Amino acid sequence: MKRLVFILLLAFSIYNISFAENKDIKVIEMALAKSVKNRIPEIIGDEVPNNIKRLYFWTKILAKEPPTYIYHVWYYKGEEVARIRLYIKYPIFRTWSFKTIPPSWTGKWKVVVEDENGNQIVEKHFKVVKTEKKEK
Repeated sequence: MKRLVFILLLAFSIYNISFAENKDIKVIEMALAKSVKNRIPEIIGDEVPNNIKRLYFWTKILAKEPPTYIYHVWYYKGEEVARIRLYIKYPIFRTWSFKTIPPSWTGKWKVVVEDENGNQIVEKHFKVVKTEKKEK
């Protein structure tokens, strides 16, 4: 019981400290991944082979007033190629989206996380590079 009370107090204090800046949503963690298993990303670096087929963008979100939504907005060479709406159900919530990457789409990419009003929260830049090796 003491342990539960301690965890709840710790969570409450982290929750309050995190929103001292008056931001409704924060990204606690983010990662590019080859896959997501049991809500944990299999992380890949910022240089992604063009034979990956499917690339995941995983985020751990801290939301002041859930439920709410965020967007993962995927850009290739500065052009929006996908906008995925993701439901945030709890104050701390892990969620992800994926993009199928055509092998010819090499070059600069980014994923932008936006709140439900379209305000940018954070962005992640990466590069898709040509490779000869077949990805499993």
